[in-house]
Amino acid sequence: MAQCKIHNIRFYNPEPQAIRCMKIQNSTKKLALCRTDATIEIWNLQNTWFLERTIAPSTDNFSIEDVVWCDNRLFSVGLHGLLIEYNLSKLCIENRWAVTGEAAFCLDINKTGSKIAIGTEQGYLNIFTVNKDGVYFEKFLDKQEGRIMCLKFDATGDFIASGSIDAIRIWNVQSGHAIHKMTTGRAENNKPTIVWCIDITDDFTVITGDSRGKLSFWDGKVGSQIESYQSHKADILTITLSSDQSSLYCAGVDPNITSYQKVTIKGGTQKWVRSIQRKIHEHDVNSLVLLDNKLYSGGADSYLACSYHPPKTLLKLPPLLQNPCAQVASSSNYLLLKFSKHIEIWSLGKSKNVDVSFRGLIPLKEEPKKLLELKRVTKNYDGEEDKEGIISCAISNNGKWIIYSTAKGVNLFQFIHDEETPNLIKVDDLENKNIPCLLVAFAPNNSQLIACQNTGNIVIYRLLDQRVSISQVIQFVGDIESNIVVFQWNAKKQEWIHHCKLPKYRCPPTAMAIHPSSTNLVVVYSDCKLIEYSIVKKHFTSFSKDFENSEWKSRPYPIRNVAFDPRRENIIILQDDSNIIIINKEKETTGKKQKEPKVLKKYFADIKGNGSLDVSKEFNFNSIKKYKHLAYLEWLHEDELVVIEVHPLNIITQLLPAFEQHKFGKK
Repeated sequence: MAQCKIHNIRFYNPEPQAIRCMKIQNSTKKLALCRTDATIEIWNLQNTWFLERTIAPSTDNFSIEDVVWCDNRLFSVGLHGLLIEYNLSKLCIENRWAVTGEAAFCLDINKTGSKIAIGTEQGYLNIFTVNKDGVYFEKFLDKQEGRIMCLKFDATGDFIASGSIDAIRIWNVQSGHAIHKMTTGRAENNKPTIVWCIDITDDFTVITGDSRGKLSFWDGKVGSQIESYQSHKADILTITLSSDQSSLYCAGVDPNITSYQKVTIKGGTQKWVRSIQRKIHEHDVNSLVLLDNKLYSGGADSYLACSYHPPKTLLKLPPLLQNPCAQVASSSNYLLLKFSKHIEIWSLGKSKNVDVSFRGLIPLKEEPKKLLELKRVTKNYDGEEDKEGIISCAISNNGKWIIYSTAKGVNLFQFIHDEETPNLIKVDDLENKNIPCLLVAFAPNNSQLIACQNTGNIVIYRLLDQRVSISQVIQFVGDIESNIVVFQWNAKKQEWIHHCKLPKYRCPPTAMAIHPSSTNLVVVYSDCKLIEYSIVKKHFTSFSKDFENSEWKSRPYPIRNVAFDPRRENIIILQDDSNIIIINKEKETTGKKQKEPKVLKKYFADIKGNGSLDVSKEFNFNSIKKYKHLAYLEWLHEDELVVIEVHPLNIITQLLPAFEQHKFGKK
């Protein structure tokens, strides 16, 4: 890749949303992750873990306190007092049921997947029956004093253990009565103990973590305490058991993740003993889950972490939105930035003329400027105004059209920016505007809008100066199951026609793009397999067959984006969360471990703003490790590249203070 100018964008600072709860679907290796703004993220953990789907927050579902999988169905409860089921294809709410007892804090499902138990503010434990036809309220158990903070079914599904203030109860599901009540005791007389988390082993040992920082083990058969440990210095918020139930992990306000192992002592009795400790997060840890000996953790710092041993490994993913989280309008020099509940349009800076051989920071003659902010405000259950979550958004190449979609539908605007007076005109006569769109895009020539509706249709609109009309409706066939279909525009018939379908691969794609000159399609899959497909010849190129690199295949992070150098057809540019990877198709891989070229260290060490990029051609596969959290990368012009980075310090400064601990005489 030859020399170019870089727009280093660092004014993109989305507000970090803490991870509230997580649950794993073991058979499909899917992780449901819920954040404090009611965003639900579905992560695919089969190969390199990547964000597969996102369900945006809405005024209909403003709170998620707990979530659970039932086979491939996903349910949640929240402060609104509703049990909600989600449609994972349409990425929206499928159905909802009212819960007795106002706000709901926890839920669990039995092993057969036939019953859901929900704990509420008023102390009611609701039981719902689940089957293929739907979900039906069955009954609620005896009312207890105080709210139910956590609950868990036993292995048989006949009993439920629940945690509340100062007590743990064992419930008989059939009779609806509590058969045991076990009190926790208090650290201070006037300070109640809150049982935050609970789990049950197959031998009916109940494990709890509470606000005193104590991890306690109870015999659920007789209702007595077996043992208790002062595990943490503050509240224990989460517990997770291993699949063989021989070990567990716990953490909370004190973010140290502590492991306990079940060992056999003299006399053949078993005892839980403290094992290793992991220091992964600096702030509260709200949720822990285990899959294939890998521990996934998340909390107030909004990072999703994965740790395992052996070998000793720690991977952390920043709270970046699912791509595309930004878009460049090259003809107008505009940049669209997507946030959780609004979008922003910026005009990019313009540099002064410098010599071709210039290296370093290039002075600007025009600074970047925020032009507008768009959001959709509706009324929630309390009648108060609240912002809808953004599902998708796009801007046309010439910057004259802007669209975004929420759960209530799509909003299309015509943007006219003359000097200092921007003018925004909403298109009110848009057909099917009340149907949410999962993806939207404008044609490169600004003449068409392509919208992928959550109903399964792709709707193509023809854009005119004053009105918008439907051009054609076709069936949506692209999905995350590696079905990739190419449609081609027929100028004579003035319509899109089916051109070809790529061979199906066993892993889902994480990024793909079409080269603007060669029209070859480059696809990167979740196992880091990279292919190049000739759309014209309808077969894989020789590069796809020859590209083999052991270092490339061992990458732990997924590829988020694919771009191309507009001046050199042989260059492929890939991007993950922290690296820019440059592949030169004209150079053969040597098979040796590739080092970062000296030219990268020289020209990238001190660049802090707009600068120049000059990459050595020595290697086939080069990685630029200049950035921390790389959100987006795209070409603006032939010699200008836009790189958007979210710096870790910008995330940390927006977080609440962490739990104070003394270390070597210091806090």
